[in-house]
Amino acid sequence: MDKLSNCRLIEMVKDITVAKMSNTNTPPSKDGGEKIAEFMQVIYDKLAELNSKEI
Repeated sequence: MDKLSNCRLIEMVKDITVAKMSNTNTPPSKDGGEKIAEFMQVIYDKLAELNSKEI
């Protein structure tokens, strides 16, 4: 299986984040933004890890 590009990983992170945010009532705020950024980083890290593994 071919490895995904960084752009594709970021697109997947965005899609996952949008899906998650559409099911929550998190109001826009500095703290909320920081939590979303942390969530996105965790998702990106996991996708990058899975993408780098040999199958």
